[in-house]
Formats: sequence, structure tokens, C-alpha cells
Amino acid sequence: MRKWALALLLALCALMMSGAIAEAGLEPDPTLAPPQALRTARIRAAGDLMVHKKQLQIAKQADGSYDFHPQYALIADALSNADYTIANLETTIGQYENRPYSGYPMFNTPESLLDAIKDAGVDFLTLANNHMLDRYFEGMIKTVDNVEARGFDFGGANRTPEEKEKPNIVEVNGIKIGFLCYTQMTNGMEDWCNRAVKEYGVNYLRKANLREEVAALREAGAEVVIAIPHWGEEYERKPQAYVVNWAQKMVAAGVDVVLGSHPHMAQPVCFVEAKAENGETRRGLVAYSLGNFIDNMLKRYTDSGLLLEFTLRERQDGAFDVTDVGCVPIYCWKQSDNIQAVSSLKYYDTPPEGMDDGTWRRMKDSCDELVSLLGEDVTMLAE
Repeated sequence: MRKWALALLLALCALMMSGAIAEAGLEPDPTLAPPQALRTARIRAAGDLMVHKKQLQIAKQADGSYDFHPQYALIADALSNADYTIANLETTIGQYENRPYSGYPMFNTPESLLDAIKDAGVDFLTLANNHMLDRYFEGMIKTVDNVEARGFDFGGANRTPEEKEKPNIVEVNGIKIGFLCYTQMTNGMEDWCNRAVKEYGVNYLRKANLREEVAALREAGAEVVIAIPHWGEEYERKPQAYVVNWAQKMVAAGVDVVLGSHPHMAQPVCFVEAKAENGETRRGLVAYSLGNFIDNMLKRYTDSGLLLEFTLRERQDGAFDVTDVGCVPIYCWKQSDNIQAVSSLKYYDTPPEGMDDGTWRRMKDSCDELVSLLGEDVTMLAE
């Protein structure tokens, strides 16, 4: 019998059998059900969202309110071009007592900043950084309240001991992602705050018990673990040895992705291998520093950063791989009447309207610097 005829006969037999099963009122064998589609989630992570004095002045409206939307207008499409977007909020939110809003060195910003960030596409904010106590413990609590009220997921700052101990897990496309957010320091402000800061308020890196905390997330259902440490030295383009060591400890403890911040300059992105306690070799994606996303700093290399992209991809055994690592190179365009984060690759050949030639050259140079820093393993993305 020819192959096509045999195939047709088998198909007809299967059709007749299915009809017979239906007529008999029998349930089909569940072992014959088609396998479920494997889950994926495309994640993006931005660097430091800062608000210096000039950014406050630009945002202030004639009626006394503040509008930060224009500062994110040219990058909103890139921020929202993912299933889930993470960023470092490096300022306290909400006026403290009768003190005016302020930039460096004690950052405090109106609540309307959160509206602009939310509308631009950010979903998760890490609050574990060296400026989270710039308005003391009370200001930190107000910041958390405001972030929560706007519907953000968040981590790194805790209002109660129970909040600190609760596993921080969010679900993206059906994938449960656990978050660990830490900061190396809070600029000594912890010594001037309510002692609750040291007890439970801020997640300090030096107090981290990585194995226990990762295990707690896994036991609570986390299928992927992302750590967001605020670490390292400012204005450095390479991670210090102790930062590299911490990254290896995190991967060995079961962290899948590490998203670093604090140096205000972009640093390398790579996969790191480390031996777990059981002898297994684990592999994790590490971005030592995502650099600045938006700011008013003047040092070279502080005008650029990384909008990192990666995909969480489920395997047949239920574990997850971190794949498709890419990056939108970010340039902070400083103008007299606006400060904006832009994709330097998107505008590499044609500058955005209003950008002068000198700024355009610097933007292109910053893009080339990031391409050189990241190497061939990271795909550069226009948006």
C-alpha cells in the first residue's frame, strides 16, 4: 500500500474512534492531550532614575505642579517594549515636613514623577539604594506608600518586619519571578534615623544571607530569581574585585539574573558560572552596572547607560534559561529647557529634532563606547 493511502486510512480510523468515544460518553485519555506551550517573558531593566535640581526646575509648571512626562517622552516606547520593565528609583518621593523638594545631595521629588515613570512603561522599582534615607525613615515610608499607591511592584525598602520577611514574587506571563533588592550603603543616614531602618527598613547587602533568601523564594514558588544590588564604586567603568565576588556568590546561591547599579557608569554584561553548594555549576546573567538612565551629571560616561533586555525561556523540564540578551543604549540629552533619555542607536543616523551637531556627535560617541564595552555577545537594539 502506498504511504499516502496508509496515512489516509489511519487518519480515518482515528476519526472513527474519536466519534465512537464521544458517542459512548467516554472521556479521552489525558495522556494523549497535546503538551502545553512553554512559557517565555521578555524583561527590560533600566539604570538610575535620578532627579537633580535642574530636572525639578524643568518639571515645575506655572501653577506650582510638576510634570516629568516630557523627560521620558522620547524613551517611553523603549521602556514599554517588554513584558515587564524594572528600574532603580534613586530619590525619595513625597514632600517631607516643610522642606522643599531637592536634588543632590539629598534627593526628594514630587509624587508626579511616579506618574511619568508609570506611563512610560516601568513596572518594578528597586528602592534599595544609597539615597533612600535622604528624608530619613519617615521619608522612606512615604516613598514606599507612594510607589505602592501608583501600582508599582517594588523591593528593597520595608515598612514593617513582616514586609521584609515576605517573599517578593511577581508573576509575568505565568512565570513566578522572585526579587532580592539590596544596597551596599545609605550614605551613613541610617545612624540618624529610627533604629527600625537597621532592623528591617532597608535591605543591606552586608546582611544578606543569599542561600536562605533564595531558598525562601523558591519554596514560595519562585521559578526565576533576580537580584538587584546597589554596589561598587562611583564613576568606575569596571567592577571591583569584591563586586565580582558578590556576583559569583549570588549565582552560586541560585540567582539567575543580577542587575547592578550605583557607579553611574555602565559596566560589562556577561554570563557568570559559579559552583553551588551541592557541587552543581550554575550560570547566571550579570550586569555589573546599568549606568545612568536620566540625570544631570557632567562627568564623561555618566551621560549614558543601558536598557538591558533578556528573555526568560522555559525548558521541557520546567527550568528556565536566560536568553536573547540585548541592550538599548541610552543617552541623556541635556537641553536648556528639558533633559531627556533617548536611544542613541535609534537616532544614530538622524538626530532627534532640536539636537545640535556637537551633542549629536557626543551621543554617537556614547553609543560607540557602549558597543565596545558590551562586545559581541550583547545585541544592540534601536528600541
